[in-house]
Formats: sequence, C-alpha cells, structure tokens
Amino acid sequence: MDELTSGELKRLGDSRMLMQREWSPCRYHCPVHADVRSYIELAARGRWREAIDVIRERLPFASVCGRVCHHPCEANCRRAGVDEAVAIREVKRFVSEQQGASGATVRRVVQDKAPVAIVGAGPAGMAAALDLALLGYRPTVFEKFAVAGGIPATAIPPYRLPRDVLQQDIDWICAHGVTVVTGVEIGKDKTLADLKSEGFAAIVIATGLALSRTLPIPGANHERVYPVLDFLTAVCSDRAPRIGSDVVVIGGGNVAMDAARTAVRLGATRVRAMCLEAEDEMPAWDWERSEAAEEGVGFIHRRGPTDIVIRDGRIVAVAARKVTRVFDADHRFDPRYDDADVVSVECDTVIMAIGQTADMGFLAGSPLAKDTRGRLTYDSATHQTSDPSIFACGEIVTAPGSVVEACASGQRAAKGVDLFLSGKPIRLADALPPVIGEMAPDTAAKVSKSPRNAVLQRAADERRRDSLPIDANFTADAAMHEAQRCMGCGGGAEVLIDKCAACLTCLRVCPFDIPVVTDVARIESSLCQACGMCIVECPANAIVSRSWDTREEIGNTAARLAGAGAGPKVVAYINGYHAPAAAWGASAEDALPGVLEVWLPSVSRLGVAEMLRAIENGADGIVVVAGYLGGDRYPTVRERMARRVEQLRAMLGEIGMNPERIQLVHCADEGRDAMRRAIVEATGKIAAC
Repeated sequence: MDELTSGELKRLGDSRMLMQREWSPCRYHCPVHADVRSYIELAARGRWREAIDVIRERLPFASVCGRVCHHPCEANCRRAGVDEAVAIREVKRFVSEQQGASGATVRRVVQDKAPVAIVGAGPAGMAAALDLALLGYRPTVFEKFAVAGGIPATAIPPYRLPRDVLQQDIDWICAHGVTVVTGVEIGKDKTLADLKSEGFAAIVIATGLALSRTLPIPGANHERVYPVLDFLTAVCSDRAPRIGSDVVVIGGGNVAMDAARTAVRLGATRVRAMCLEAEDEMPAWDWERSEAAEEGVGFIHRRGPTDIVIRDGRIVAVAARKVTRVFDADHRFDPRYDDADVVSVECDTVIMAIGQTADMGFLAGSPLAKDTRGRLTYDSATHQTSDPSIFACGEIVTAPGSVVEACASGQRAAKGVDLFLSGKPIRLADALPPVIGEMAPDTAAKVSKSPRNAVLQRAADERRRDSLPIDANFTADAAMHEAQRCMGCGGGAEVLIDKCAACLTCLRVCPFDIPVVTDVARIESSLCQACGMCIVECPANAIVSRSWDTREEIGNTAARLAGAGAGPKVVAYINGYHAPAAAWGASAEDALPGVLEVWLPSVSRLGVAEMLRAIENGADGIVVVAGYLGGDRYPTVRERMARRVEQLRAMLGEIGMNPERIQLVHCADEGRDAMRRAIVEATGKIAAC
C-alpha cells in the first residue's frame, strides 16, 4: 500500500486499510506525484483552501506551476478518451492564485536538527529546503542573485510568469523556517569548505544550468549576438539589450520560444527561429510553438548555422546549411548536413538559444569529483557527490527539465540528506503503486460529454505589444465546472468481499455496467466512474468509496439540525453540478429561512437511509434539488433519484407520516434565484402537510 496523503486519510477513515491502492494516471505521471484527484475533487466543491493545502503538500511552487508547468498530468488524463483532458493546470492556477501566499496552511515544525546549506534558490534548491525544514532541519539557502527563484525569477519572461506570482511561492516556502541569503555567490564570496567550517552538517548543490551554450562559428562574438540567458536575464531585470529590427533566434526549444517572443515585444519587425529540427521534431512544447507563431514568429526548419556574416562591423545574415537528419536510428542526437546546400538568412541581431550548461566555477579548488567533460558527478540513487555529506539535485546533474521536475529532484535530495544525517542507508528508489489502466471504449462512450472550459487568451496582436500575461485566469465558476469534469479515476467503488452477498444490486443500478458478479461482486477500478450509486443502494453495505462521498456533508446534517433552534426545518440536498460557484459559497445571510442547504457534486450518492436519518434527526421535510437544468454528471441519476424519493415516501406513508414531506425538484436555469424559487415552492408543500 502506498503512502496516503492527509486528505485521503481524512476521507477514508478506518476503511482505508481495506482498499487496494492504485494511482490515477495524473498522479502517477506527475514528477512530484501530487494528489491531483483529491485537489480537483475539492475544487469541484469550491473548497479552495483545502484544495491548495493538498496541492502544496507535494508541490511547493504551486503558483508557478499553475502558469508554466508542462502538465504531464493533463497529457495522461483519461478524460481525453471521452472528450478532452481536464484543464488541471488552469484549475491549479485558479486555486493557488485565489488563495495567495497566505491561503495555504503553513506547517511549522520544531527545527531542532542540524543546519543544512543549500546552494541555489531555484525550484530544486527551494524544494529541498522546504522538505528539510519540515523534517526539523535548519536550512539556509545561498543565492548569488539579488532575488530567490532561480530561472523562474531571472529568465522566464513576465508575460508567462508575473513576478508577484512567483513571490507567492517563495514567501510560502520561507514561512516554514527556510532562510534565504541573496547576493552571496558560492565559490566567490564563500567556498564549500567555508560552509562546512561554519557548521553546516550537509550541503545541497542546486545551482542549475546558469550559462548559455554558444556555437563556435565565425561572428559568434559580435556584440549583437546574445547568449539566450544573458538576453532574458537582462530583459527580466529591466535592462533590455539593444536589438535590431530583424532577429534570428538559433534554437528550437522552449527557451528559444521565450527569446523569440520577447524580441517581438521589444519591437523587432521580423523574428524568426532557426532550428535543426523539422516542425514535428522541435523540442519546444506544442503550445509554445503555436503561441509564438500567432504572435508573428517565423520558423526556419532543418537549417544549421555555419557562420554569422559581418559587414562593416554589422551583422547582415546567418549562413546555414541544410540538415539531412537530426537523430540516428536509436534517436540519439547525431545531426548530419548537406554542405552543398547553404542559404543566407538576413538579420541584424542573433540570439543563441541552443541550450544551457552548468557554471562549474564554484567548484574551483574543490575536491568534488567531475567527469571527463568537467561536469559534477553524483550517485543518482542517493543524490550524493563524491563527498557523502554533499548532495546535488536539479538541472546541474539531470537533463534540462521543468519546474516540477526540479522540485521532484530537490525533494529526493532532501530525503537523502535526512537519511544520511540520521545514520540510515539511503534508499530513494521506492516502487510506485500500480497505475489505473486505460478506459475501455464502451465505458468511455457512456460517460456524459462535457466540453472543456476554454482559457480566455488575449489576441496575438494585442499581447505582442506588452509583457502582460497572455491569458486570463479562470473565474470561480469556470474552475469549479472544469474540476467537475474529473472522472475521479481510481476513486470509485470497492467491494468488501467478506460482506458481499452477491445479490446483483450493484450490477442492476450501475449506469456504466461495470460490476461483475460471480460468488461475490467485483468492480474494476479502471472502469468505475465513481458515481457511487452502488454504494448507497447496496443492502449489505458491502461497498465503500475510495474517494469523496456524501458522508462528510450528510454527516454534518444532524449537528446542523440540532443547532438550528426552534421553528420549521427543511433539509435541501442540492446537486451542485454546474451550479455557479457563488451559490456553493452562499453566506448564512443568503440562506432561506428554515432551510439547511447541503451541497453535493452529485446526488448520486444520496441514499434513502441518509434522507431518512435527517427526518429522524428532526427535519420537518426534505427537498432534493436534482440539478440545474435537470442535469447531473452521471447518466440515469435523475431516474434513480426519483425512485429513491418514491421509496422514502412509501416508507413514510407506512408509518403514518405525510409522504409530501419529501419533495424532488428540478431547476429551469442555472441561477441561484431559480433554485431558491424551486425550494420555496417545495417547502410550501411541506409546510402544508
């Protein structure tokens, strides 16, 4: 069984030990293994504060990743087999920015363990520092720049990542007892030996890739040839370099796209990216390429620069030969060229964006081992360097990657430090739990279609003229409705074998035809859609939920009834699927007199027993609002709910109570006023009983 998050422990209670744990693909493929399903489920109910706590439980740079993450969770979302993947990154962005730095819980612990030094305040270093602080160590992060954040702070353009968004994450991390010392360059102001002599029990090197690679070709040293990190760092620090009107960016990766789009914003008339790769081979993410093209960036594919042509001291062109291949048969980088096919591409400014490399200057005089190319060596299984007390993480020892990948590396290094300082063997390669398999096409065909909420993006002609964010954040409604598209993969029903009577009820009520009943019922986790209908209808209570259910909301009903005082009391169970977020978060002043609202993502898990319990606890009546526009996230819910209401009415009639105390209503539109009118009409019928 894998380690459960605090959110899962709270929801599952004692039943958690009965369940075979499997991960949803979104969690499995997330580098930090964030509990995506749980925070999306919370967002689907408008519980933003709880959602940000679940996000930050594994992802310290939640706000940053809400803007710039490459979202492998979305790339592996099973919803794509139905219509489109859930916009997980956009929901995360709304939650993190809506809550701000003060929204997430700060988990302070007693820091009575040894001090640890971290070199570099980028995502890897800060993630390591946070985890060490939470483990009781006293981390100090040394950063050579004047600000913390690494590349996100110094080289990601503000149109992609506003600085205040990054600062939210930095502030939250530092609130856990992480000390950041800026303006101190290790290797220049202090050495690694100095850090040891100052009492740091361990050191984590997380300096990233701070230097730009360049090409050893004629003309590369011209003043109008800019290494990409120098160029972007200058722009991000409000010292934008002088560029001409005709810019060629050499490179086809994401950093090259940042440089090209930044050059557009600096006023260049023509900007083109020249790369070795064909369009479908480019390392830049698809959306980066398409957004750059929308803003007017052109592309020159399958060309490799041979020299930068200088005349009268000025750049006039880049000479480039044809690329016949980029990769060999094993997909290793091994370009080949046709030297007879050379073109001249006119330009007056060149930006070199062919990759980054580590600045190893801080290791001058250090005994730490390096490979034949001068790179720091480390044990990937432990994150230790040749000095067991010095660890390394992030891009200085891994391939170039994303913010979330850097965070994962930093977290692993922190775990290694803790085991080392605790005198324990360092074992970091924990086996991951199994991942939920692909959804069968016939099951996908039965899932209700729900279009993905579009992100509103500024027009390309407008956004190319400034450095403001290119797209708008979700509204609360859009974030909630998008989260409600989540299918809860792996969070569905689980049969308790020792209780199952093989009565076929689950098979009869499942709208997706998932259960298989032989001697006992079995529900395949890769197929179950977590509607919960079998859970509430099982006569033996032999089925439990792996994920959210109605227990928390419905379980609070008795206490709310007890505290409601004298007067008529009606419980309104409201299907909030596609309801406005403001309706979910309505204040007590907005509530109807004598009505206790219980909001649910679906009424599919509202059973007869739960409604009857409300009557037993003093409710004068019950109103079930089955859904705005009569809709629900699951098929057949409306019909199934009607049967449950009729069943409860019959039970009340048998004991001499008026069946009209139970009302089932549907709303004509999505407004809260329409829902209130429906409830008022229903409570009137209850009052007349």
